[in-house]
Amino acid sequence: MSTGTRTGTRAGGRRTDTASAEAALCCASAAPSSWLLTLVEMRKMTDTRSGRWVLAVIGLTMVGMTCLVVFAADPGDRTTAELFLASQTGLSLLLPVVAIVAVTAEWSQRDGLITFALVPARGRIIRAKVQAGLILAVCGVALSAVVTVGGHALGIATGNADGGWAIPLDLVATRVLDCVIAVFAGVAFGMLLGSPLLSILAFYAVPIVLGILGGTVSALDGTMTWIDPGRALTPLSEVGDVSASEWAHMATSTALFTVLPFAGGAWCLLRREVK
Repeated sequence: MSTGTRTGTRAGGRRTDTASAEAALCCASAAPSSWLLTLVEMRKMTDTRSGRWVLAVIGLTMVGMTCLVVFAADPGDRTTAELFLASQTGLSLLLPVVAIVAVTAEWSQRDGLITFALVPARGRIIRAKVQAGLILAVCGVALSAVVTVGGHALGIATGNADGGWAIPLDLVATRVLDCVIAVFAGVAFGMLLGSPLLSILAFYAVPIVLGILGGTVSALDGTMTWIDPGRALTPLSEVGDVSASEWAHMATSTALFTVLPFAGGAWCLLRREVK
């Protein structure tokens, strides 16, 4: 009787231990949520030495360009719209570098050994990087609006302000779109080339080369209006309505310079060997 009881107790204990181990294993192997992955990718973009330096330069550029407009611009050009555009100078130019470095770190710093081991579904990593970049772009535009309000207050205090406090909402929308496209292109080039140096070089070299060709070869001037991102996206940095033809130019240039590299980069990232 006593022996049977002890045997049953040991068997029940083993079953309990096995069930507990299986439950712990299931909890440990549960996939992280999309929001958690996005937060991790945002930390990769902001909580590194390179990321902090680039973001610091963007912030200093915002303040510096805003002050430049307040104290050096011609009367009539010190409106909140012009202040807002001036504060955006470094955002769309440098924010893609943060996205490129965050993407290429998976290969250049071998972060992929950890990232893709914890989350084998690489498509989820791509989505998280894009979401983190888009959130960072929107936050950058919001910070720019705050700097603009501060610059306008400084202009009023020094007698160098023109117009009211309101920032045109259509201008805010176009600037958000421009920053989103820029970050999206940065992620695309980072995935496609895998190297931070090559990705940053290609990201800036392609518009420069196309702009030089359009400026020196007159026969290509009309074509470059459609494919040169530096020219096609210019209306997003100007005050005023965007025409239908300008939207068509932007759509074509974005498809060639952003969507196609993103598709190719996603294909490469899904198949690239982690070493």
